[in-house]
Amino acid sequence: MEERTIGRNGSSGKGSFRFGIGVDGKKDHTVVELGSIDTHRLLLSVGERDKKQLPPTNSLSSRQMKSLSALCDTILPSLDHFPHSSDESVNRFYRISASMAGTPQLFGGMICEKLKHPMTGLLKLVLWALSTWFGTLILCGMGCVSTKFPFIHSYPDLSVEKRQQIMRSWSLSYIRHLRQLFRTIKLLTLLIFFTQLDESEDNLSWKAIGYCGPDPEFKAQLKNHFLEGKSKRGEEDKEDEDVEEVIGPLYKGLVHLNNPRDITADALRRIGFPVSVIRRKHKAAANLSSPSLVIQCDAVVVGSGSGGGVIAGVLAKAGYKVLVLEKGGYFARNNLSLLEGQTMDQMYLNGGLVASDDMGMFILSGSTVGGGSAINWSASIKTPQHVRKEWCEKHGLELFGSELYREALDAVCEKMGVQSEIGDEGFNNAVLRKGCQEMGYPVNTIPRNSSSDHYCGWCCLGCKDGKKKGTLETWLVDLVKSGNGAILPGCEAIKVLHKKKEGKDRKVARGVAFEFEYKGIKDICVVESKVTIVACGALCTPALLKRSGLRNQNIGRHLHLHPVTMAWGYFPDEPASEVWPEAYKKSYEGGIMTAMSSVVAEFEQSGYGAVIQTPSLHPGMFSIVTPWTSGIDIRDRMRKFSRTAHIFALARDKGSGTVESPKHISYRLAGVDEENLQKGIEKVLRILAAAGAEEIGTHHNKGRTLNVKQVSYHEFEKFVKEESSRPLADLSTPLCSAHQMGSCRMGSNPKQSVVNQTGETWEMEGLYLADTSVFPTALGVNPMVTVQATAYCIAQSVVEVLRRKRS
Repeated sequence: MEERTIGRNGSSGKGSFRFGIGVDGKKDHTVVELGSIDTHRLLLSVGERDKKQLPPTNSLSSRQMKSLSALCDTILPSLDHFPHSSDESVNRFYRISASMAGTPQLFGGMICEKLKHPMTGLLKLVLWALSTWFGTLILCGMGCVSTKFPFIHSYPDLSVEKRQQIMRSWSLSYIRHLRQLFRTIKLLTLLIFFTQLDESEDNLSWKAIGYCGPDPEFKAQLKNHFLEGKSKRGEEDKEDEDVEEVIGPLYKGLVHLNNPRDITADALRRIGFPVSVIRRKHKAAANLSSPSLVIQCDAVVVGSGSGGGVIAGVLAKAGYKVLVLEKGGYFARNNLSLLEGQTMDQMYLNGGLVASDDMGMFILSGSTVGGGSAINWSASIKTPQHVRKEWCEKHGLELFGSELYREALDAVCEKMGVQSEIGDEGFNNAVLRKGCQEMGYPVNTIPRNSSSDHYCGWCCLGCKDGKKKGTLETWLVDLVKSGNGAILPGCEAIKVLHKKKEGKDRKVARGVAFEFEYKGIKDICVVESKVTIVACGALCTPALLKRSGLRNQNIGRHLHLHPVTMAWGYFPDEPASEVWPEAYKKSYEGGIMTAMSSVVAEFEQSGYGAVIQTPSLHPGMFSIVTPWTSGIDIRDRMRKFSRTAHIFALARDKGSGTVESPKHISYRLAGVDEENLQKGIEKVLRILAAAGAEEIGTHHNKGRTLNVKQVSYHEFEKFVKEESSRPLADLSTPLCSAHQMGSCRMGSNPKQSVVNQTGETWEMEGLYLADTSVFPTALGVNPMVTVQATAYCIAQSVVEVLRRKRS
């Protein structure tokens, strides 16, 4: 089918790519037919349509909203007494409350539509209870009692001062559920307030805290395309380059399912996939026995991240027809927003709102084409030798000591262009490196899958120019250029299909059923394949296997999270003669990870310790880890945002948890892991002080700080000792995870593992896993290179199986 579009100059051209807003509010990019594109017009239409996205529906009752507004205004009240500034944006920042900014309404919508957590129902009950005097008495104690009628007040009727006292008491309460309540209210209020946008895609706090919003270079890049019309009509060779620069290199292999079935089927057939269209009676519900489409291929890959992307690219280059199913959407280069809130909603699992059941761990995981490699921090560290030795000797996995695995490590690093040069080091990493050098701690340069001049702090929101070589810029490009593959975004696998084969004990995988939305209605398609590869991440893979009837007791167990805790240091930008890091440097800019210390990593001993690195924190994430003690204190801390360095300790956790699904994750920090993190934080505080921080602190709810320049040596030592020895597993300090692994681990026998060392499941023939879920233990460093190398090796096994089937 051919679809024609009218350009701004009135000319028409073939439209192979249409932008739109999908049924879930996300951008859609639909491949209809490949041809010339008016990229200027396409990008303009995206910007216009994005502004029409509606906030989530808030169905909370008036009572619940009254309580929620009071809670939000407790965290961020309107202030009259504050240090006035000649900058009116600063004064407005202090004066405006959460409710004046519309935060409670957005919070309510998030609770009703986006928050997928076991305690969401309890939160709604608490909101109702706080609107009553008896519920407030139960939750707040004597804080709601007064000598004036009616003597016991509901939470919204209390003064701001009393509400803040109650909030502080919750944050340090002996009752765990009250600490959970405080954490939830604080986290979501601050996250929404510092990421919400007005009609001009600005936030009322950003100027006051020294944040520029999306990367200014990216804004200029968009302006060039919008106002200068960068596409060169009439130059066919140049046109493809322009389209790729604007949209990214995958556009020819993307097939979206928001078109009528016949159009989608034709698009797949043109790439070489046999497709059957199933005609159902009008309004008949979709089901597995009557799917909309049945697609045939050699291999179906569920997930497009560092595992799925690699295996898909290898198989397609080997000449096999490969279909990639991706739950998330496709956002590449100039189609990104680089807006924190919008990106979390679009490119992170569950909108970035994933936490363990007890709220003890915040968890970030990519959910977009490219998976975690699209939004990670570029660190490209090869599997440490002591880890490979442990996996080989203690877990019986010869793969990790083999020449194949060594070749795989080199191959994936070469594909990603991994290098260790740094043009100009960013704020946080400069602090880490200098502090380590001053203290005599070891500090190394982290290899990255980006160029030495890639001075960008927004890569956690997607890479604006393709310099960060995630799978959507490497392995998936191989898939598309081979002509043997297609990528279907917005598709969620619901079941691995299988059959019983005569004479065999094991079932045999025969494909995948997946679900998608078309015109607001759930629909189902089936992929029939010779081999099936599941690579949807350590949080999602176990749930898919269980839905598919696998019963191995290790599925969903042994989940490792690389728990992280942070400390911070403030580096003023005046007086000018003493400013370091340089005044032009901001905490949110520069290469996210370029320096690392192994001072407490125990690499040469047990192998289980903590590495010290730096995070990427834009205002929303910065605010939720920052301690809250009062409305004015949180604003004072946020005013220092752009010159506050954060450094974290990341533990190679011996402890583990379980995962039923991203909505149900159970994880408690083990004692040995807590001790390793405490050792790490002690070193981090010393690093920050040695680097020249004026003020330092941790993220403990008490919010203690120390002005390093004004205290004695003994006072400094006392502070470091006390703050680094505080408990970490009691919800008093935020713990975070950006790496999840081990939930379907690889091993040498089915009683202790889910897959063998070829990646094939013990239970089902032809079903392979190729993501971080197969790690036998926690890794201890950033996992991208390790999972890519593991997937590369598994791909060799799959190629051999397909070769035998073909012959």
